Order: sequence, then C-alpha cells, then structure tokens
Amino acid sequence: MIKRVSLVKRKEGMSVEDFHAHWMGPHLEIVRQLKNLRGLRFDPVVEAGPDREWDGIGELWFDSVEDARAAFAAEPVKSLLGLDRPKFLGGNQVYFVTERTIIPPPS
Repeated sequence: MIKRVSLVKRKEGMSVEDFHAHWMGPHLEIVRQLKNLRGLRFDPVVEAGPDREWDGIGELWFDSVEDARAAFAAEPVKSLLGLDRPKFLGGNQVYFVTERTIIPPPS
C-alpha cells in the first residue's frame, strides 16, 4: 500500500475557513470518485507559526503509485479536478510515501 500526501494552501485572498469548507466539501466529493481509492483523510491545519505555508494535508491510500497516477488521470475526475482546483487552491506539493507506524493513534 502506498499513500499520496498532498500539502495544500488556499488561494490568495481566501479565508482559511472558506478554504477548508470548499476543500472538505465540494472538492472532497470529487476526490471520493477516484478509482481504486483505498483510504482518504483530510487534515486541516488548525494552528501554525508565523510563516504558515500550508493550510491542510490530504492523505489518499492506493495499492501502488501506478494506481494513484491512473486514478488522477482518469475521466471524469481529471476534468472535474481541473475545474475545481482554481476555485480554492493556491498551491500544493505531492509526495508518495510509505507508513512506518511507531505508536498507533487511538481508535
């Protein structure tokens, strides 16, 4: 299993509250349509230092990097994301990672 991690920030002039509402509302409904999506978690930033760079972290689980890339390239999601991102997204960075849990979070 692989995890796709996205660091996301709001577009200029948008409030954090409006960004989170769109990201975890209309945008989430598009992301849920990704083929072969095995897990999904959105982590909104609730507090950051004075040089705040990111407003949230998205975590998406797939069986492989290839499955993730195929999911984001497939229609209609590819077009829907292309139309949606400019509405709220000011920037992002994407990483593919594996997890090494040392202390599991409470369930």
